[in-house]
Amino acid sequence: MITISQLSKKANVTPRTLRYYDSIDLLKPSGATEGGHRTYNEKDILKLQQIQFLKKVGFSLKEIKQLIENEDLDSIEYLENQLNYIRSEKKALEKMERDLTGLLHSYSIEGRLNWDLIFQMLQHQQTGQMEMKRLSKRWFGEKAVEVNEKLPNLNDNDSETKEWIDLLTKIQSVMDQSPDSEEVQMIIEEIWLKSEVLFGKDEQLQQQLWEVRKSPEKSLQLGWYPLDEKLLLFLDRAFAVYEARRNQT
Repeated sequence: MITISQLSKKANVTPRTLRYYDSIDLLKPSGATEGGHRTYNEKDILKLQQIQFLKKVGFSLKEIKQLIENEDLDSIEYLENQLNYIRSEKKALEKMERDLTGLLHSYSIEGRLNWDLIFQMLQHQQTGQMEMKRLSKRWFGEKAVEVNEKLPNLNDNDSETKEWIDLLTKIQSVMDQSPDSEEVQMIIEEIWLKSEVLFGKDEQLQQQLWEVRKSPEKSLQLGWYPLDEKLLLFLDRAFAVYEARRNQT
């Protein structure tokens, strides 16, 4: 037999918690000292370990009491239901994580949270999936699936997405310069080379992508984060300079 303070240290649980478990008849001590202090035996310790494990995997104290005391309950069914619940919660948390990542990335691009635009995007994503697929097929034909798979997603937190956001931030920092300046053209070349990595040397596809991307309305219809029109105009002029120089070499 061990005392409540000894069990507290052994099981890393507070005496207050053990007294509460006693008060709700979840874990009653098997004995007591002459002075009336609670004492616990090995069976009690095992029961406490069961309680701690079931609590760790998400069961409430009420559910734990039923599982431990009611032998007629189907424990496996309880465990399977809990596992399904946790998987559902995991998916919901992952969705929240992606949405929050997208918010932070949009702030990196614009320097503010454009709530009107964010709500429009959420509405499109929730209600316009079929229309998004139809338009993607219309604008990119057989390569629609490839485009959707390869383009960076604002809600992703991978290095590829971060690199694209960094490039957009870079180009915005030099918009006070002429589109044909060397600093601007160096960034444009980085963007071009990254596009080649994604889609090879398929310049026709890259041109189709840019035609859609430089339209905020079309971007939104595809669930892409629409870029500021001033930025798009600047990029269009800078790309025109870049292509003209490439054609001369």
